[in-house]
Amino acid sequence: MIFSSRSGMWANLLLANFIVGYAASFSSHSFTLTTHQPSRLISSLTAQTLQIRGGSNEEQSENINSTASVADESDDDNSSDSENEMQSLRKQWSTSTPAVPSIEYPFRDTVLRQGDALPDLDDSIEKHTIVAPEQHTKTKAIILMDGFCPYHGQYIAKAAHHIYGAAVVHVLSDFCTRYLYQVEKQTEHLSSRMPDLSNGDEVAAWMSLLPSSLDICGLYCESDSGLEDAENLGVALGIYPRCHDGVNTARRDKFTMNDVVSKAGLDVVKQKSCQTLEEAEQFAKELGLNDDASDATKDDDSNSPLVVVKPHRGVASDDVYLCSSMQSLREAFSRIHSSPVFGSSTAAKHQSVLVQEFASGTEYAIDVVCRDGDRKVAALWKYDKRSVNGAPFVYFMTQLIPAANNDDEGPSKDVEEAVCNYVFNALEALDIRWGLSHVEVIVTRNAETGSIQVRLVEVNCRQHNTDFMPLTNACVGYNALDMVLAAYLGENDESSSSHEYPEETVHLRLPWDSLPALPTTRAHGAIIHFVSHVSGKISRINYEVFDQMEELPSVMDMHVYPHFLDEGNEIEKTVDIRSDTGWAHVMNDDEEEFQRDVARLIELQKEMFDVEE
Repeated sequence: MIFSSRSGMWANLLLANFIVGYAASFSSHSFTLTTHQPSRLISSLTAQTLQIRGGSNEEQSENINSTASVADESDDDNSSDSENEMQSLRKQWSTSTPAVPSIEYPFRDTVLRQGDALPDLDDSIEKHTIVAPEQHTKTKAIILMDGFCPYHGQYIAKAAHHIYGAAVVHVLSDFCTRYLYQVEKQTEHLSSRMPDLSNGDEVAAWMSLLPSSLDICGLYCESDSGLEDAENLGVALGIYPRCHDGVNTARRDKFTMNDVVSKAGLDVVKQKSCQTLEEAEQFAKELGLNDDASDATKDDDSNSPLVVVKPHRGVASDDVYLCSSMQSLREAFSRIHSSPVFGSSTAAKHQSVLVQEFASGTEYAIDVVCRDGDRKVAALWKYDKRSVNGAPFVYFMTQLIPAANNDDEGPSKDVEEAVCNYVFNALEALDIRWGLSHVEVIVTRNAETGSIQVRLVEVNCRQHNTDFMPLTNACVGYNALDMVLAAYLGENDESSSSHEYPEETVHLRLPWDSLPALPTTRAHGAIIHFVSHVSGKISRINYEVFDQMEELPSVMDMHVYPHFLDEGNEIEKTVDIRSDTGWAHVMNDDEEEFQRDVARLIELQKEMFDVEE
């Protein structure tokens, strides 16, 4: 990755020779958001959703001292109006720009032969349309929804072409279509939107444009906001249950998710979906919360009971509040209730708020890939979240650890096995049999008995939203996205497809059946999140601090977001994953040196920037 610096550019920081590098920035669509930093693209799409879904922060505010219901009597009318607006937009788009499949065939189908003339790139696209394979052959294909990020969706597209000789059908969710149209003021993308699933004729017309030579083997959605659309589209296209999980709201609604997992016999936190503030206050009292509790963010050693208040549907730690008093609970409830539902293309608003018991312990994230119910861990991560800058859950480190202990012994082996077994059972309860899931759990160990309790935080039916491939390639030997491709596009003895795989890339294709269910690691690795401890206008960028970071033996790669490399720009204290200032990838086979470098990196973050007094 490249750094801007006082001299123009920092030198590229290269990973060790055996690490597969980052996926190259690649796009074949004019609607790709090239104006955003790739590593912050998903956050950028999320951050401006209010502009799509209606409302503003001010309009969402309620009187936090009120003990009456904060339900807005006009919410139903607003949701209905927004639904009608979306339907109106669909009709407008259908008239001007019909939805059509955007199909890319593998590169080998487009190689120029000797004597061929180079096409005039200014000519119409129709003149140079790629010809599909002959009808008597089958070409495997994957549908890719919202594939924006160079090291997530775009990597999948490029690898599907190059490694598997597969076609990719690009499609946009309703949410992203509306975002690009209303916020980015773009129209080039409209033909690549998904068909209106409420219009049978439009769906049939869209499907009729898929060549019969295509063997659709799966549907992958990169974005959180497109997950519901991806479920519904897969059913409409008839690929459920052959290579698709169908529709299940429990995979997106955090209350329903925990309820389903609990009914399957797994431990979950106590929770209640509260439509009114009185309900929230009553349940919080049952959990032990009282008005005398001190602010948890000011006293980490406080024994006061805590409760978590969050929306039913969300992403990362957005609108997740750790409340230590009734007053803070009222504030959180007010901010969430009647606020826009994340990912809703129809501006739905939260009619209830989720209140949960706070589960103290160590948080783990598990990336799991499924192939028709055969589940395999791609990576096991351990979060280091700390209370800082007035926020309770700030990421400091995401550490890659072995899912299967390298020595088959050790104090954490039982934790790793318990976590992975729990996650496999949770995925089974939610009927997740295909694709990639990013699952977060809390682990608590009883100090007296030594027993381990694993409880669910949430299941996300998409990738870990960070550039994880370099670390997992180096430390594990492969990565979750290549596992996804193996699951959907790999050779299958039960398949009758006549698909031809490129012979020259056979060594790059992962053999699914040979992958372990629980991987080990061959080095210590982690992502260090750069936390800002200052707020104001940047007066000085302390490059000597970045130099010290770069010189640490464990630092393989690092990146500071360009906004923070211009003096005079505003900087805020980091309170969540969106307000961090950059990252570093660290790796070392020496555990002592690894831990020492991590501690030094975190300490140096306090000195990265000076701000005007």
